Amino acid sequence: RFFNFNGTAGMWRKATIVDAGGWQHDTLTEDMDLSFRAQLKGWRFVYVPDALAPAEIPCEMNSFKTQQFRWAKGSAQTAKKLLPIVLKAKIPLHVKIEALFHLTNNFAYLFLILLALLQLPNMVLRQQMDRPELLLLDVPLFAATSGSIVLFYLTTHRALYNNLWEAVRRLPLAMALGIGLSLNNARAVVEGLVGGQSEFVRTPKHGVVRNEEKWTKKKYRAGKNFFSLLEVGFGLYFVGTIAFGVWLGAWASIPFLVLFMAGFLYVGALSLYQAR
Repeated sequence: RFFNFNGTAGMWRKATIVDAGGWQHDTLTEDMDLSFRAQLKGWRFVYVPDALAPAEIPCEMNSFKTQQFRWAKGSAQTAKKLLPIVLKAKIPLHVKIEALFHLTNNFAYLFLILLALLQLPNMVLRQQMDRPELLLLDVPLFAATSGSIVLFYLTTHRALYNNLWEAVRRLPLAMALGIGLSLNNARAVVEGLVGGQSEFVRTPKHGVVRNEEKWTKKKYRAGKNFFSLLEVGFGLYFVGTIAFGVWLGAWASIPFLVLFMAGFLYVGALSLYQAR
């Protein structure tokens, strides 16, 4: 199976890098690009879970969005560059399928935006359908989409921290954050597929290593972004959608809509607040 060195920690053989064509700079995720090219050449990676490499997680929303944008755009660029080669390569089918999902995983944000926009029209149309018909449609769709995400998150959190309850407690927050980032990351995917090359925007580092340290004295100047306003706009759209759902009595949909509202408002409002 293929996986990628993500730039945080890894040891490479020089012969591997040379044989794979060396570092190339036509994508924003040159680490993923090189990883896939090396594995297509027959080199194999070894993942060592007990070798820890401390890394700084962005503590400010605009920095986090910058990082996520670069990763999403870079993965789309890498998919555009390497996916045809991967699919034609003489490797097992299951490896091709996993590589396909790996390279295109950020494409899901495009569908998440579409899902967000369709929530209000969907709520109106659903009033014309009987409940048994809705269950036949909703249950399989939920299991195939949200269910897989929930299972992935719970499994990885339990494996890392051996605390399933803590994973369950944090699950709504993690899902809301992912939803809130969807506009930022969907834009990145589109740019990666149809746009040209762009500069590597470094993730700001604040050097915060202890909980009691403050990052605000080390903050970078960040301009207000149109997409942050758009994220707030999406959040307000869901405020209206929730109000409409309450008026219709569509109580089963309200928790789902609250995730969208909270995610967009949190990401958008915090971006604007911290950029002031």
